[in-house]
Amino acid sequence: MPHATSKSAGANAPRLSRIPGETPEQRVKRLRQAHLAAQKAQISRADKIVDASRRFLDVAHRWTVGGLVAFTAVAGVVSVYSVWDMLRYNRARRAEFLEAQKKYQDDVLATARLAYLKGAATEEQILLVEEANRDAETKGVKLPPLLSPPEHRTHFEEHVQPAFQLHSKMNKAAEGQAESTGRGILGLFFGGGDGDSKLAAAGAVQDAAWEGQAQAQRTAELEQPAVETSSGQARAKKGWWPF
Repeated sequence: MPHATSKSAGANAPRLSRIPGETPEQRVKRLRQAHLAAQKAQISRADKIVDASRRFLDVAHRWTVGGLVAFTAVAGVVSVYSVWDMLRYNRARRAEFLEAQKKYQDDVLATARLAYLKGAATEEQILLVEEANRDAETKGVKLPPLLSPPEHRTHFEEHVQPAFQLHSKMNKAAEGQAESTGRGILGLFFGGGDGDSKLAAAGAVQDAAWEGQAQAQRTAELEQPAVETSSGQARAKKGWWPF
């Protein structure tokens, strides 16, 4: 594109005549407009389309860059949260696995100890029990008991409360029977059922006391570790394994 001040353009272009009465400012303005018109004549239609669409492309570029930056920030936050949640989940699963493994080892040790007490333990069970005993002696602790500790109950709960409950039941039964049958001929001869109910209540209290003593004796026998006769029944009712 020829420049207005180039020598080739000045040599080839026809010399513009000066208009009479034209001031220098008007002449400069006229020459500038002529120069711009010559430049516009050399611009193609494609250049005009590109120049018109440039403003829209600039806006689209800004929005695209802003969207990419926002998406990167959101993706970073989601990635950090995913890693944190995964670590927390793995930690919880590891704690559950360790707890289940410890429970399984305790069950295996308890089974080996029972077999060791009965004299039917295998070599692996014997080694396991001996190793557990050595570890307990080294640490200065005791192995957990094979039988669960008995439930603590007071003298009132063991002896007096069952007697009162049985006495109230007997009284209710006697009252119901008296109301259903009435006095009748037996009531005339024996004078009602007050004496019989008192005797029945006294017998119930005595039976409840004997039953409480028998229950206490059975509980004391269960607390002993070397119970051979009841081990089979206890294992049949509730074993060490959950399946």
